[in-house]
Amino acid sequence: MQRSGSDVSPLYSATVTRVFAAPRDLVFEVWTKAEHFPRWFGPHGAEIVACEIDARPGGILRFGHRAPDGFTLFMKGTFGEVVAKERLVFTLSIVDEHGQPAAHPMFPDWPRDVAVETTVMLADAADGTHVTIAHSIVPAEAAAHPATQRWLPLARKGAMQVLDRLGEHLSLAAAAKGPMT
Repeated sequence: MQRSGSDVSPLYSATVTRVFAAPRDLVFEVWTKAEHFPRWFGPHGAEIVACEIDARPGGILRFGHRAPDGFTLFMKGTFGEVVAKERLVFTLSIVDEHGQPAAHPMFPDWPRDVAVETTVMLADAADGTHVTIAHSIVPAEAAAHPATQRWLPLARKGAMQVLDRLGEHLSLAAAAKGPMT
């Protein structure tokens, strides 16, 4: 796994990249299959609960992040784009345990109509797969809201932790599948 540069736009997005010693088909699989996703997605210490993935345009992504203290943050979203082994685009909003819009527990002033759009891009690299994750606020005009501005640095940090965990999971999954072809 090779780390590469990161960029944080001060206005609306947080982007991180990394190269993994795993083939693109495996990387795409762990992003889109419920049997993999809960094993690695989320910041360090978070556990995914109640994961549901329907990775197709218009399909849903729903899960909860359970923190070590037992608090669970529920997320629900929709896939906008799914291009096998190349690109995923999905939006996520904060919801309660019943799937209804909810306030962000860390940012009480977070606008309820704001979502986070995540774009995951996969490309061949000499030693495996180059992964880029970009988070953007939607609608774009909400990016100037004080709560979203406070969230963006945390999003970048969280995305870096997601990539750390993804690398660990890909190492295990690649070993189970055998050598890269």
